[in-house]
Amino acid sequence: MFIYRAATVVALAGTALALVANKRDSCTEDIEPAQVRLAYYGDRGMSVSWNTNSKLAKPTVYFGTTMQLRGVTSSDTSITYPTSSTYNNHVTITGLQPNTRYHYQPICSDRIYSFTTARSVGDGDDFKFAMVGDMGTFGPDGLSTTVGKGAANPLKPGEATSIDSLHSLKESFDFVWHGVSESHNIIFHRLTIHSW
Repeated sequence: MFIYRAATVVALAGTALALVANKRDSCTEDIEPAQVRLAYYGDRGMSVSWNTNSKLAKPTVYFGTTMQLRGVTSSDTSITYPTSSTYNNHVTITGLQPNTRYHYQPICSDRIYSFTTARSVGDGDDFKFAMVGDMGTFGPDGLSTTVGKGAANPLKPGEATSIDSLHSLKESFDFVWHGVSESHNIIFHRLTIHSW
């Protein structure tokens, strides 16, 4: 279980895009983000998580309501466990507006993603979600067509993975509810749902 620490939101004086570009100068392949994923943090926050091959001293996320990303928040949560090949990094952005679209970029990412914060409790509007209980067959770093000894039914070449299926249907739901153990807490960067 991860413990999230509230982070202070800082307004940047200049454009954050220039700051992000400067930060990328010190980026190396072992700290480039992979498996970027989100979790609601009430209706005024969002937790952003991603994996890196090396520990980050200060996981950081740039964000904003425009692509200019004028906000930044950081944490000290970059952890791993003995059998993992990567570090899990977590930053929680707070002080956001409910039901509002934001853009964000983890440090050392060359891609800007987006999310929509949760609706306020009791707003009465209908919503649709996809629920995932099992992401399918896994290999060392993600979905695979191979399985270990004793496992059955690996994916066949060309068969859709859970991620492929969710991605093809992403316009038909508002968010994904992933209700499994932390060891399977993985929603790949390919499934950035821009309509959240």
